Amino acid sequence: MHASSVRWLERGLLIRGRPGTGKSELVVRLLEAGARLVADDLVVLEPAAAGLRARPHARVGLVEMRGAGIFQVAGGGATAIDLVVELRRRTPGTRLPEFARTTICGIELPQVALDPFATSAVARLRLLLHATRIA
Repeated sequence: MHASSVRWLERGLLIRGRPGTGKSELVVRLLEAGARLVADDLVVLEPAAAGLRARPHARVGLVEMRGAGIFQVAGGGATAIDLVVELRRRTPGTRLPEFARTTICGIELPQVALDPFATSAVARLRLLLHATRIA
């Protein structure tokens, strides 16, 4: 799949979006916050006993920084996917939206929309992964 994936805060993220929507930008920000790269740009997805598993398509640890080049970073290997992040330049304006779900390889997963260029993008992901939503 044309996507990126990281392992961060003991959770696997699959980051999807059209070309130029900021997948690699968000990956670089997550790497700075302590994430381990699974794959950037092309991800192999496989059903597994625990759900959906992501692994690199080719060389491990390659990440593109638009306008700067392709860089080698420490790769984190394969990971189970806990959350699908669908990138959009502007997230929907609904104040308290229902959590969306998506199905990939026959496996249903939670999905959120996120603007990767928002200052709060990484903080929002941290809350989504580890805080309890009450409303």
